[in-house]
Amino acid sequence: MATAPFQTKGKAPGVYIQEITLPGPIPGVSTSIAAFLGPAMQGPTFVPTALTNIDQFWSIFGSYIEDPYRVYVTHAVNGFFAEGGQQCYFVRVGTGKQAWLNLLDAKGRKVLVATALKEGVFANTDIKVGIDLVSLATTKAARNVSVTIAAASVTPDTAVPNQPNITTKNANDSNTFDPGDVVLLTNSAKTLNEKATIASISSDATTPPGTTTFVMTANLKNDYKGGTMVPANPVRKVTTASAADASTFSPGDVVQFFDSTKAKTERATISSISSDSRVAPGVSKFFLVSTLGNDYTGGTMRVADLIPGQNRIRVAATTGIESGSYVGISQNGTSENAVVRVVDTHNNFLTFDHALTKTYPMDSAKDVTVKTAEFKLTIQAAGHSDEVFNNLSLDPRHSQYFPDIVSSASVSVALADPPTTSTPPDNMPVTVNPTVTLGGGADENLSALTTAHYHTGIDTLLKIDDVNLLCIPDAVGGKFKPPDTQDIQAYMVQQCEKKQDRFAILDSLPYDNSVPPFSTVTAQRQNLNSDSGYAALYFPWISISNPLASGRILVPPSGHTAGVYSNSDNTFGVFRAPANESITSALALETTVTDDEQGPLNDIGINVIRAFKGDGIKIWGARTIAPSTELPWRFVNVRRLLIYIEKSIQQGTRFAVFEPNNLTLWQTLKRLVTAFLRDQWEEGALFGDTADQAFRVRVDETLNPPELRAQGQLIIQVTVVPTTPAEFIVFQVIQDITGTSLQETTTT
Repeated sequence: MATAPFQTKGKAPGVYIQEITLPGPIPGVSTSIAAFLGPAMQGPTFVPTALTNIDQFWSIFGSYIEDPYRVYVTHAVNGFFAEGGQQCYFVRVGTGKQAWLNLLDAKGRKVLVATALKEGVFANTDIKVGIDLVSLATTKAARNVSVTIAAASVTPDTAVPNQPNITTKNANDSNTFDPGDVVLLTNSAKTLNEKATIASISSDATTPPGTTTFVMTANLKNDYKGGTMVPANPVRKVTTASAADASTFSPGDVVQFFDSTKAKTERATISSISSDSRVAPGVSKFFLVSTLGNDYTGGTMRVADLIPGQNRIRVAATTGIESGSYVGISQNGTSENAVVRVVDTHNNFLTFDHALTKTYPMDSAKDVTVKTAEFKLTIQAAGHSDEVFNNLSLDPRHSQYFPDIVSSASVSVALADPPTTSTPPDNMPVTVNPTVTLGGGADENLSALTTAHYHTGIDTLLKIDDVNLLCIPDAVGGKFKPPDTQDIQAYMVQQCEKKQDRFAILDSLPYDNSVPPFSTVTAQRQNLNSDSGYAALYFPWISISNPLASGRILVPPSGHTAGVYSNSDNTFGVFRAPANESITSALALETTVTDDEQGPLNDIGINVIRAFKGDGIKIWGARTIAPSTELPWRFVNVRRLLIYIEKSIQQGTRFAVFEPNNLTLWQTLKRLVTAFLRDQWEEGALFGDTADQAFRVRVDETLNPPELRAQGQLIIQVTVVPTTPAEFIVFQVIQDITGTSLQETTTT
């Protein structure tokens, strides 16, 4: 990565620390997150929902479905977690629709959507939603009456040349200046003058009339007895003649100055305030952030007008106002809206996300009103008490942010998707009162499901980047015929090939005893293909315990197989074939397959699940549905290992996009990818006695000539040698009739 040079301009010579963040090692991505699609009893339709245990599924999507036909996806999700799966997505596919109501802003743009939690036509009449605009707080911008700026002047009684001391005959003069002030001294005839800086001040009020002594940082050049000592221009402090004036303003106030004729004016910001009421009459001192350009002695100071470009104001009180509050600012017909970013509860300042666009005079007889804007949501559902959620906000910084507050038994309320083009606070929903019913709800009808519904469900996963395995067990059950199964499974494979980051686990059709053995699954396999091996087909169905009654039921194996994949990945690694692994939930198989029968099935890419006496039911195949001519993609673990390597490199090197395409970047990327692949080789994912035999990372001028670099491209060639499963283990037993040796060799 390019590193900015250390900026030395304006710095004293010395040793400085500059932190440089180097790109870290490439982390491996997840490989075992499954996605399931199918009907469910309840829950959102066509919305990928993340799950980490089966209890979450029961809570959101309900239990098993047996009518009008048995739904298998529920058994598949349960089997996935039972076999060791840890995380999945579920997409409910259905014909039912949840009723909804769009909540609009003042310009008719969709801001929020209220959606019934359950689908059905009932919600079109039984659920109503209302919006009322409310306000948590109303306050006023602080505007003060003018205060008069006192003449900051004292008369020296003693001021001796070549000495630093000046003495006056008034103890109250100590309130006029502060140590560090730069003052201008003149004699009574004003023929002599000089500037000096006050080092310290002391006063004595015990002996009337009292005295004040000012000690300068340097000796005086002249005698200023009877003359004057005033602030030297420019000044960063003004003094008023009343100690009470200090409470009129706050540090941070933007104030406006006027001279006595109001011919001159300017704005400044108060940095700090001090007062002393112990010595009558007392004074107030206002220290400014920057120096004044004019002398305002005898003039006035007040809170400055609110003007365009200003994003911070002081108000009378901040109770009920917080970060994220929408506020309306108004004065005598002038108004605008703002969003509060920061609240200073000590000094009552509000800082807005954006600057004001209008002017609000602070010497007007009309106050500047600041009023918060929230909304109240009312939900009425037949058979339920009214639900009322008060003082809601659309800003996530606010304590009343609506997703954190609204918890309804009837509807969900969410931001519009896609988000509205209106920006805060213009996205406030308008009043919906009286309450309005939802609409568009439709009852679920599983008999009306078509392959198009499954296509829609599969498409919802396009935006989910962490899906690794794709399973649709109901593609081979329920109402679907073989052409429908082919349609859905081909669409699954198509998405996997398009995304290149996921793998489809396909179920075989039910075994049919009325046709020649295995002809159904063979025909199914012949109609499926993935040139790059992005899917695998498993046969036959497995028998599990019936969760709703006694006995057993047959279910497609994809959900349980996905659980085996996940467990194998987490235990051994994605490079190990998910085969010769037990399906612990399986009690029996739909049909028995012998060695002789499995051979032809294995040759064409049908992975057989088999029962071995005393060893349980195991997945006994590790092939993809790639054509037999595509040897590089024959095995499941090879395809999935390459997905893992490609996606890990892609995510781990994203930082390099738009970096300078130079030799430094080339070597950085080569180093990172090499380190990542070395880890894979050391774990056994890549084949070779040495790392050089297992992989190679190449980036050079030949791959990246000037004309290619001019197009903004950088080519890095990565070659890997993945390990393949020992699918056939052959022991060669040689008989030596001489009895002198017995040699056994093993080949794979």
